[in-house]
Amino acid sequence: MKRSSLRSFGIACFIIGMVMTMSNKFHIPFLSSDDVSNEEQYKEQITQLEHQLEEAKEQIAVLEQKEQTTSQKLETTNENTTTKDEVTDEEVVSGTLYIYSGLTVAEIAQKLKDMGIIHNSVELELFLAQPEYAKSIQKGQFELNSSMSIEEIANIITGKQPA
Repeated sequence: MKRSSLRSFGIACFIIGMVMTMSNKFHIPFLSSDDVSNEEQYKEQITQLEHQLEEAKEQIAVLEQKEQTTSQKLETTNENTTTKDEVTDEEVVSGTLYIYSGLTVAEIAQKLKDMGIIHNSVELELFLAQPEYAKSIQKGQFELNSSMSIEEIANIITGKQPA
């Protein structure tokens, strides 16, 4: 063998080694038979997912049609009901709230919920936790009703004038 052939072979091996090292360092994949089979599997999965998507869209369309027919039935039923039902839905509950020393905001809110004046005691607790209401709850008795807003109730029991 000639020296130049050996030198060329050595340089070629060095270059191949550098290319492989750089490809590993920068995550450059070489095309292999595994990559080809993986690509085919991905394409198959994509087609399956597209098919599932189409089925889901069809199911959504069917459910929307059912919802529309149900809402139409409810609308006709609501039109046929009497005004007597509307009066019972808007029934106003009123009561007297007694606040004494040592009563916490949570207890006040729970009392109002138990009386039926408010529906959510946590909402009133959070409202009364605001700085402008937190320290100014008054002792005494207060006439309240369910038609009042949370802010109106807070203004009454703290003695504040509505803004």
